[in-house]
Amino acid sequence: MNGDIAPSVERDVEHFNRWSATYDRSILQQIFFVRIHRRMLDLLGREAAQVSPPESFIDVGCGTGRLLKAAAGKWPEARLHGADPAEGMISEANRLHPDLDVRLASAERLPFPDRSADIVVTSLSFHHWTDQAKGIGEIARVLKPGGHFCLADHTFLPARRLSGERPRSRAEVRELMAAAGLTTVRQQWAGLPFILISLARK
Repeated sequence: MNGDIAPSVERDVEHFNRWSATYDRSILQQIFFVRIHRRMLDLLGREAAQVSPPESFIDVGCGTGRLLKAAAGKWPEARLHGADPAEGMISEANRLHPDLDVRLASAERLPFPDRSADIVVTSLSFHHWTDQAKGIGEIARVLKPGGHFCLADHTFLPARRLSGERPRSRAEVRELMAAAGLTTVRQQWAGLPFILISLARK
C-alpha cells in the first residue's frame, strides 16, 4: 500500500495512527462528525434508497467505524465494509465493532470487487487522498450501475497553501465525479462552515 501514499499523506496516516486510541472519544465526534454523518445518511435515505435499501455499503476512510455503525442502524440488512490506510484506526474499528468488515487500504486501491456496492461514502478524508481522481475512479469501479457515492469534505481552499491539504471547490468535485463517469445529482452544505456534501450516481 505504501506505493500509493505520498510523503504528506504518510504524515497524515501517522497522525491518525497516534490519534486512533482516543479518536472515538474526541469531543469533535459529537459536535462535528456525528452531525455530518447524520446529514449524509439523511440525504442518502431521500435520494438513493427510496425504492429498496442498499445491500452493500462501503465507507472509504472509515476510521473507527462510527459512520458504518450509524448506517447499520438505518439499513440493518446491508453488508457493511470499510477501508482506511491507518492501521491504528482499523485496529480500533475491529475492537469496537467486530461485526464490521474493515480493511487496511487506501482510497486509490480499494480491496472490493467491481460493481459490488450500492452505496459508497467518504466523510472528511477526501482532502487527505494522494490521488483524488484515482480514488474516485476506484469508487466508480466498485459501485453497481445506478449506485450512489456520497462525499462530505471541507472546501476551505486556503488549506492547500497553509497545510498542504487538498480541498476541492464544489465545481472541482463535480468535474472529478464526471471524469470518473459519475453524475452529480445534489450538492448541499452540511450546516457547518465550509463542509460540502456531494451526492453522485453511477
